[in-house]
Amino acid sequence: MRHLIEVMISSKLKHFFYAKKIRKVLKNKPLLDIESLDKIGFITDAESFKNNDEFLNLHKQLEHKKADLKIVVCGSGIDLDRLQIEVLDPKEVTFSGEFKSAGIQSFIQEHYDFIICYFSEKNQLGSLLAAEAYGRVKIGNKPDDYGIYDVEINSGNKEEFLEEVIKYYRIFKKKN
Repeated sequence: MRHLIEVMISSKLKHFFYAKKIRKVLKNKPLLDIESLDKIGFITDAESFKNNDEFLNLHKQLEHKKADLKIVVCGSGIDLDRLQIEVLDPKEVTFSGEFKSAGIQSFIQEHYDFIICYFSEKNQLGSLLAAEAYGRVKIGNKPDDYGIYDVEINSGNKEEFLEEVIKYYRIFKKKN
């Protein structure tokens, strides 16, 4: 019982510190004003990634090389090494919201034209990663509790979400 109470308190404190860090990062994040990079960052959760064909083939639908699409899956106990996808394990995030994994730190330091986020449910670690990542345009599904996304898509269905992403992607690419 005591362990359960400690876990609940720890979880609530992490939630508080992560939310505080997300807001701070968004407030202090400079706008990305550079030439087109033709890179796309994609952040999702393990539940959404189970049937991953849609997400793995996103680069084809967006007419990009596979190397230009960087994918991060949020969750623990996921074995994706063979797919060259980064895994954001909650154990690899400090209490204050710092990422320990070299792969995730590398993802954050890259500059992307688009950051695309799809979560089956609220995912605070994914939101923290999206807030810290550099992207000209950030697209994600509702709810966006922190105001991270430039475009918020109201769809809980992966196929509909991806159709909307492709539509907005083409609109933004035409403008540049």
